[in-house]
Amino acid sequence: MASPISKIVLSDRFDEIYETLRGEFPGALFHRIEADDFLIEHAKEAVERASLTSESEKIILLAAKRFTPIAQNKLLKIIEEPPPKTHFVLVTPSKSGLLPTVRSRLPIENRMESGGEEVSGVDLERFDLARLFDLLQQNRRIDAKKARTLVETLSREAMISGRYRLDEELLRTFSESVRLLDMGSPPHFVLARLGLKLLERKR
Repeated sequence: MASPISKIVLSDRFDEIYETLRGEFPGALFHRIEADDFLIEHAKEAVERASLTSESEKIILLAAKRFTPIAQNKLLKIIEEPPPKTHFVLVTPSKSGLLPTVRSRLPIENRMESGGEEVSGVDLERFDLARLFDLLQQNRRIDAKKARTLVETLSREAMISGRYRLDEELLRTFSESVRLLDMGSPPHFVLARLGLKLLERKR
């Protein structure tokens, strides 16, 4: 069996990734924690499971559409200095929802379907001020190019969701957000502006 390695896997096929890892590391002990929103209680559970001693290699699989910033901060220390024979695999559709501090500590493996569209990782069905705050926290240091991709993805997902009034003002905000980024406006400002407009137009 090859030695497991902690990493981030970009995928929305959580079951498939889990089964693939079990096939790659048949002798390892697996702990799986999965949720739509990975919260502080999930992070605490992951830390507790990591502290359990084991003679076998241990892989803790954390799968979620979205990882909240507070949960990611809780995981930082144990990801950076895991117990012996303990490995973390984070599975999520988009790396844009992960803090730079998390991304810098783990290699990223893209297993999204080739040609698949970027996923924002934002729950637009339940989008509110708290989720807007999380979005801004997660992207505090995002560069203009990545912000442009995120804006385009959010715009597409908002239109597909059917939860927003797609009037001329909202459509203009989508295009102006891209234009502002191209003109050098701070990405954080542009994302906040777009997020507030989405909240105004939510059904």
